[in-house]
Amino acid sequence: MKEELKVLLNKLAVIEREISEEKGELTFFAMLLPWGGREPAWELTVSAHWADRDHGPAAIGYIVDKYYAVCSNSERMMIAHVSIIDTDDDELDDILDDYDVEHGMVKMKYSRYFDKEFERGYIFTCKRRTAEAAPPERERAADQPV
Repeated sequence: MKEELKVLLNKLAVIEREISEEKGELTFFAMLLPWGGREPAWELTVSAHWADRDHGPAAIGYIVDKYYAVCSNSERMMIAHVSIIDTDDDELDDILDDYDVEHGMVKMKYSRYFDKEFERGYIFTCKRRTAEAAPPERERAADQPV
């Protein structure tokens, strides 16, 4: 493994824990290399009940801000895409059946998930959650839109 990738993976492990503490438990958090993709075109893929509620753009913005705060420009360039997978996605169930890890790092070899083929990946969290495990939504002020 290249040293630069190793450094990025260590930073992502810290970020994954921070996100869990700040926003709530993650169902899935991994850096995946699409099949036929060329390094450094990794995808950072995340699934969590809070991300379902925050909707894609807000959750992606939060995640990008987290890694931009600690990663160098060359490390940022290694992550080509951030994707949010709904916790009720059927294909998420498949990967949850195949892996069980929380706040760790498991290397994944060639696999097909989320209608894509991945050459390899690094899974930091892959843990089945119940809806009750999600933190409660904050109450909205009367003047806030729904």
